[in-house]
Amino acid sequence: MNKKIFVVLLVLLTAVALTGWAGGAQEEAATGAAEEDTGEVVVEEWEIPFLNVLSGPIASIGEYLQWGADRAAQEINEAGGIAGKPVTVKAIDTGMSPEKGSVEMAKIADSALVSMGPVPEPVIMAAMPIAVENGLYSMTATTSYEYAVEFFPWSISWFAPTKEKLPPVVTEWAKMQDLDRVVQFVESYGPWPGMAEAHEIGLEAAGVEVLKQVDVPTDAVTFGPLVVKALEQNPDGIVFACNAEKIAKIIIELKSRGWEDLNNLLVFNSGDAPELYTTGGKQINGTMIYNYTNDALDTPRWNAYKKAYMEDHDGTRPPALSTHYYDAVYMIKEAIEETGVTGDPDKLKEERIKIRDYCNNVKNFEGIQFTWSMSDGVPTDKPLFLFEIQDGDKELVKEVRPE
Repeated sequence: MNKKIFVVLLVLLTAVALTGWAGGAQEEAATGAAEEDTGEVVVEEWEIPFLNVLSGPIASIGEYLQWGADRAAQEINEAGGIAGKPVTVKAIDTGMSPEKGSVEMAKIADSALVSMGPVPEPVIMAAMPIAVENGLYSMTATTSYEYAVEFFPWSISWFAPTKEKLPPVVTEWAKMQDLDRVVQFVESYGPWPGMAEAHEIGLEAAGVEVLKQVDVPTDAVTFGPLVVKALEQNPDGIVFACNAEKIAKIIIELKSRGWEDLNNLLVFNSGDAPELYTTGGKQINGTMIYNYTNDALDTPRWNAYKKAYMEDHDGTRPPALSTHYYDAVYMIKEAIEETGVTGDPDKLKEERIKIRDYCNNVKNFEGIQFTWSMSDGVPTDKPLFLFEIQDGDKELVKEVRPE
């Protein structure tokens, strides 16, 4: 081969090699462009697992918690979904079993974008460590701060610390009724004893003598002896921190033994449940009760919610807790849309953190009842409402805002 031909061949081979390399580079660049983050939602439907108590002795509570969450999803879907995609709340029954709650949490821990629950406290304590270990943000919207805080920042509290939030409304009640000596009926369940301690702080701030509490056994079916224990201390006011049905039966027993001024009876917010009204009937008229929800609120959103709930529950008004997971679904929606979450499984870890950080510090969130903000997972400005019970309804007496 002469030198001229060799040079020509070398030039041709080099050109072919360069063409092949350029083609490969273009293909790699095209592939890289296709893999770039476009910020577009990749899911066809958002799914929010909700670990809830749908069987067992408090299944009635789980039912209305689920109803509120489903109602929010329905409204959101009718308005176009979350970032243009529909949302569904997946009901997961844990009963009251810590073991079942742990199993169900483990099933979703490595795949769910966000979850709600668990309910109630024994299941929270067993299942939330699994969520924390796997970096899954789960919204515990019905328990007290003292339970939720153990799992921060992977949980959220719907309430401020109990000893900060409850005393002011109890103080207002005691001053309004000009009380001197108050006794409490307390059942040892979940956060209720801690709430009773907060009541004491509020009573003492009003200059009230706090008498020895009367413990209410969980299995109590007769209440005469308990009422006698309370009346022997000669109280002029009584606070209830126990099961709603038991509260109604104790009030009826008190009346049968001569108690007349029902304004001097105060029911805590967990007692604001259907059983209180169905069992108590007109016998509890005049009793005072506090809660986070103002049933007398008159807004289109609340009126539509209340109407729909009553239609589905034979005219029963929505319990206060029914709104908690309704608002939680809307808060998740806001977090997804405001932070650009896509639902891409490859970005699961970072998108979980986006939702967590947004919700734990959301500002001016528009809940169904009022607007509030969060600071590191704790609400800063939620009000409490003091009511008088009349014929199964609640008449607003006073709104108490935190200072």
